[in-house]
Amino acid sequence: MTPAARNRLLVLATVLVVGGALLALVLTSFTDNLVYFQTPTEILASAQRFDGRKVRIGGMVRNGSLVRTAATTEMRFVVTDDRANITVYHRGLPPSLFREGQGVIVEGVWRAGAAEFIADTILAKHSEDYVPVEMSEQGIAKSRESLLKTLR
Repeated sequence: MTPAARNRLLVLATVLVVGGALLALVLTSFTDNLVYFQTPTEILASAQRFDGRKVRIGGMVRNGSLVRTAATTEMRFVVTDDRANITVYHRGLPPSLFREGQGVIVEGVWRAGAAEFIADTILAKHSEDYVPVEMSEQGIAKSRESLLKTLR
């Protein structure tokens, strides 16, 4: 092999190694920054895998499940995906859009042994559909259906 061919091969190998290293760095940093949430069905199906870990659970706040403790900021509610339910405990102020029948993502620690979820953060989800006042009943049903689709 001539010295010129050897130099070209060396440059090509260096470019491939450096390019591969940069690609690996970009992909690992990208996947580390992605944040997913699990549905109650997925959490309960793999309860031991999530035990003691910080996770996000997404679903709807079940109607009639919100219980606030008087004179404190503590609350308890049930997150559902219409197949499974998880009771969530939270201490702190919820976001202004948080209420029963709305979509929610809660971030916290799952305790499989006690079958409870201790939430640090509540993120209220809302529908992106505009609903005029006169169509509120139909609009609420449509937005609930739309939110449940995003959870499946």
